[in-house]
Amino acid sequence: MDINTWLTVITVFTAIIALIPKDDLNLNLNSISKFEKILAVVLLLFVIPYLIYFENLADVITLLNVFTITKGFAPTNIAFSIFYVVFIWFLVRLFVFKSKITITPKNLEYLTDILNRKSFDEFFKLFTKYNSKTMISKNWDEYKNIILNPSFLNNVVVNNSNYLLQYWEKLNEENDFQQIFRLFLENPHSAYYSEIKTHWNSYELLEDNPFLKTIIKDNLTLSINNGILRCFADFVSNQLQQEANSNSFYNQGFQLSRIRENQGWDLPVYYHIRFIGLLYSTAIRNKVDISMLSHRYTNMQTIYSSIIKQLIENISRDNIDLEKEYPSNNHWLISEIFSLQSEWLSSFGDEYSDEKYYFDETSSYVSFIPFSLRLCLNELHDGFSKLKISKDFLINKYYYNVLSHYFSHSLNRKVKESIENEILLKIPQNIKEDVYNYAFDEKYAITLEDFKNNKFEKLRESEIAILNDLKKIFN
Repeated sequence: MDINTWLTVITVFTAIIALIPKDDLNLNLNSISKFEKILAVVLLLFVIPYLIYFENLADVITLLNVFTITKGFAPTNIAFSIFYVVFIWFLVRLFVFKSKITITPKNLEYLTDILNRKSFDEFFKLFTKYNSKTMISKNWDEYKNIILNPSFLNNVVVNNSNYLLQYWEKLNEENDFQQIFRLFLENPHSAYYSEIKTHWNSYELLEDNPFLKTIIKDNLTLSINNGILRCFADFVSNQLQQEANSNSFYNQGFQLSRIRENQGWDLPVYYHIRFIGLLYSTAIRNKVDISMLSHRYTNMQTIYSSIIKQLIENISRDNIDLEKEYPSNNHWLISEIFSLQSEWLSSFGDEYSDEKYYFDETSSYVSFIPFSLRLCLNELHDGFSKLKISKDFLINKYYYNVLSHYFSHSLNRKVKESIENEILLKIPQNIKEDVYNYAFDEKYAITLEDFKNNKFEKLRESEIAILNDLKKIFN
């Protein structure tokens, strides 16, 4: 092969390499080890030229003839073979081992540069092409700065949250965890909102919701230990404070939707209310005591009452008709909070058949659920004193979310005692008789006076037994 032929070969191979995208080429070049680079340079710049001009050199330096073999390969053919092997080796590195690029500071810096200067789709295609889940998990500390880059997160949270979920267990630092979780809260198009909405008619976590399943079931310990409840409470508090004006949509009169599936989803806070409901109902149904999961955080006793406090604070007394069942959207949201806690009480405290009985006498839920309800009722009393909550609304919550459970034959004894101590013994005197009058009439069709005078002729023995238990704490 003469020099012109070699120039043609080199030109063809260079043209082929030029077809390879620049970013792919750079990543692979950055992945080649120092030894491989040195070897390639020696072969391409010294060995191959030496073989090409071997015959001319041998004419001048006759000693080189000792390296020749009769009927052996021509030096130029050997040179081409070496050149071809180097080229094939490079193509193999580029296409066969494309997911095995070396994790080097230079490569990570280059990937970050691509993330910042190109569209996210271009970056993500390249990033997933060369970086497998196993590689990222194994080298999390090296990849962390890319994964937690705001440009990366803001796109993945909306468009490909499942990609992020596969590394969720790596978020074992509180700041990292809360940074990502808050992004889901802040973006109304994230999986947080879309998956919660699928639970419009379900108190139980649906399996085909990967985001919720990841954070409140599969990795609940990680979530609690990283302060998910505190992060959540701060975000919701700030959101409600921004709604603190009389013209807010939350202060408009509640309109009952004809389609139950659409109810409440135009109120962002409703998603947060349902999220906490799902978190605790899932823990209860899996017999997981949240207070035992973390050495840093436990049940947030005020998780719901603080929301009710702000909702009541936001209620405007202008143009509000307290005689209505739900004078405003704020009132409806408050009612939903009580309904969800009522569901916790049913799931945890009612003695169903064995396969559905989630009670555990050592669980913190024995006291937490009634205590949470009491704190919420305290906020309603405060709202009642400010003329933002009607007496009927308050009484309704006492009966349907507390006393209706207390009157149940299937309520566990320990839970019943907790309701007595946390709620019934602390009903304010100014509303106590009204609460019981309404409850006795609704449940047993008797009056408070009948209760006081033991007029139980129409009642069954089991019902009389419940009322006799109540008599012990009534006064």
